[in-house]
Amino acid sequence: MSESNRKIEGLRKVTLLLEAGSREKLMDLTPEPVSFELVVGVGPEGYTTFEYELLDKKVGDILYLEIAGWRFDDMFGRLAVPLPEKVRGMEVFFMKVTVYKIEDADQSEIVRAMACRVGDCGGGGGCCGNH
Repeated sequence: MSESNRKIEGLRKVTLLLEAGSREKLMDLTPEPVSFELVVGVGPEGYTTFEYELLDKKVGDILYLEIAGWRFDDMFGRLAVPLPEKVRGMEVFFMKVTVYKIEDADQSEIVRAMACRVGDCGGGGGCCGNH
């Protein structure tokens, strides 16, 4: 499958550019886009709400999401999404998600992603990479 026709689906490694803002289309909570890589659909709970939003998107697609801060964990589950901690305390924040890259994940990446999603890896929300 050519790179341009590839869609986000389970067990694909996806690189996203994330931005957060206090108002729709005003991404003022992140100074610049933050790169975030994940293997889709490896969590013990299945797809997160965020991953459902990503399904079937292609490279170059952009999503604009409105998220209640108190629903952060409902939206992202155990994903270690690199957004400022203050968004959790906001009534609502906005997020711009740009699909940057979609790749097939190899078995070691899938196992590592699964290990990071089921435990408290490193305590700080980021994976230690030692699985």
